[in-house]
Amino acid sequence: MRFAIIFLVLTLAGCASTPSYNPMMVASQQEFLLNENGFKALQDGMSLDEVHKIMGQALTIGYQYQSPDYKPLTIPNPYKTDKIQGTDYVVEYYIASIRQPNGVINDNELLPIVFKNGKLYGRGWSLVNSLKPKSPGA
Repeated sequence: MRFAIIFLVLTLAGCASTPSYNPMMVASQQEFLLNENGFKALQDGMSLDEVHKIMGQALTIGYQYQSPDYKPLTIPNPYKTDKIQGTDYVVEYYIASIRQPNGVINDNELLPIVFKNGKLYGRGWSLVNSLKPKSPGA
């Protein structure tokens, strides 16, 4: 009898400590990679047009499931473009991943691609930061 009570208590304690499955929690802990094949195909020296042809002009990130015909949810590709002030560099920011599916695209989800005189110069945040002019007080 004593053994049965101990076994029952341990079994119930094990159940209480097991986390329940929550699909929304699992989805929010995953990182969704986007534009991955395009990034792999890019090579330094490519023209802006060649890069745009590889990367496309829009990125489908999902579908409106409320709609009977499942309309795609798309965002522009590149997501945004910027010129580094005082230089010949243009930076296009492409979405590389969705780390938190919260409807907001943060810088840590973007991959900057740098162009100089219309040619692919390089990519990555460290390159962008190294090309930005230093402020006089720094």
